[in-house]
Amino acid sequence: MRWELLFADLEAQLHAATQQDLEQRVNELARIETAQLTLSEALRGSLDGKVAIVMCTGTAFHGILHKVEPQWVLLHEGARSVILPLAKMQRVQGLGARRAKTASHIPFTLAAALRILARNRAMVVLELDSSRNAAMRGVLDQVGADFVQIMQLADGVGRDGENRQGSAVVPIAALVAIASSPDNEF
Repeated sequence: MRWELLFADLEAQLHAATQQDLEQRVNELARIETAQLTLSEALRGSLDGKVAIVMCTGTAFHGILHKVEPQWVLLHEGARSVILPLAKMQRVQGLGARRAKTASHIPFTLAAALRILARNRAMVVLELDSSRNAAMRGVLDQVGADFVQIMQLADGVGRDGENRQGSAVVPIAALVAIASSPDNEF
C-alpha cells in the first residue's frame, strides 16, 4: 500500500512538472508571436474606430481610421482625409487589443497613394517634417519613386493659372501628413 501511494505521488509530481513545462512553452510561443506583430497590424485591428495620432512634429490628428497599409494610414478627419506615414508617427491613442493581418499580399505603397492624388488633380496640403510647422498647399504634378513635385497655390483660392506660386520638389521621406478632400478613392 505504501508503494502505491509513493508511485501515485511521483506520478502526480511528474504530471505537474509536465503541465508547468507545457504552460511555459505556450507562454513563450505567445510572446514570440506578439513580438512579430507590426504597427500596421496593431492599427488594422482598430479599423473604422476613432483614434488620435500624434506625428513627429507634434501635430495631432483625430478621426476615423479608414485604411491601413504597411507604410501609411488613411484617417477621415471631419471634412478631409489625411494620409499619415507610419514612419513619422510618434504615438497612437484609441487602439483596442485586437490585431489583424493584411488581407492582401501586395502592399499599397505611400507613393501609389500619392499617385492617385496626382492623377485626380486633388488639392492637397503637405505637412513637412520641419522644426517649424511647414506646410505646402497645391496640386501634385508628379510622383517619383522617392519624391513628389507640387504646384504650389495661394491659400484660400482655386486652381486657376493666376494663383500659382511656383513648383517645389519634396522628398517623400519629408512628408508627415498629406491632407485632401475625402472623395479620393483609396
